[in-house]
Amino acid sequence: MLAAILDWLRAPSAQLPLVSERATWHPTSMTPLTVYDLTALGAWLVDQNSHPDLVGAVRRAMDVSSAHRDLDEALLALRLLRRLTSGSDETALDDADLTTIVGSLMTNAVILYARATDTQPIDRRPWFGISKLPQSLRAAHRELMRLRNKEVAHFGKGEPVDGAPLLVEALVLRPFDKEHPIGHLSSRAHNRAALAKRAEGLVERVLALATQAVSDRHTEVCRALTELAKNHDPVMARLRGLPLADPRLLAAEAHSQEGATRSTSARNYSRVAVVEIHDEAAPDDESGPV
Repeated sequence: MLAAILDWLRAPSAQLPLVSERATWHPTSMTPLTVYDLTALGAWLVDQNSHPDLVGAVRRAMDVSSAHRDLDEALLALRLLRRLTSGSDETALDDADLTTIVGSLMTNAVILYARATDTQPIDRRPWFGISKLPQSLRAAHRELMRLRNKEVAHFGKGEPVDGAPLLVEALVLRPFDKEHPIGHLSSRAHNRAALAKRAEGLVERVLALATQAVSDRHTEVCRALTELAKNHDPVMARLRGLPLADPRLLAAEAHSQEGATRSTSARNYSRVAVVEIHDEAAPDDESGPV
């Protein structure tokens, strides 16, 4: 099958109209070799309304290859999580580990910010509206929401950030590779310094708004309970029979009573971040991402 493709590409008349040829370097001979852009070919064929079977095959291969990359990065993140929470693993972090950490932190920040502000909640009522932000920060908020909606929570290429896309990828033909002539190339920017700085300033401002909202709502509850107590309402007797029982929340309360530093300036706000320590190796630990 590859032989027929190679024969055609080597023929003097062989042309791929409007399709880019990407120069690469062979890992052993270090001679320049041509890699052909099948994604660009597919886009050209769509415009020409031609060869739908090939267009569909390229698109399906591209889509599953891209999803494979997502799963590969997810597995890398979970394995690094296990390493970082292991009581015995003292392996030093390398550049690949740091890349995984940076990407995970950025993704986590975008998801948590969106969940706290713009994403339609399921089990809590919304409190935030973009009108709460000054005009100078509304563009940054919309930028993070586009990132969340078009690239993080749902796959998409999104819009360029600071002049360049966060994701570029292509399905390619490598004529020199007899075993794996079809390949998938992907370049993912896990972090963009200016974007992270804008996001940090935005989250700081919204966190201050949330801190004030927490204080106001807690005060509201306290006032309501005070009125009930003054009027000897039976609901107070019911409250007396509902002591906190969840052991995890009791741990959070103990942590709070120990005078631990609160994560925000909101009074009577406390939390415990639970990190389980993994001491047992997971099955198939030696196998790397596929």
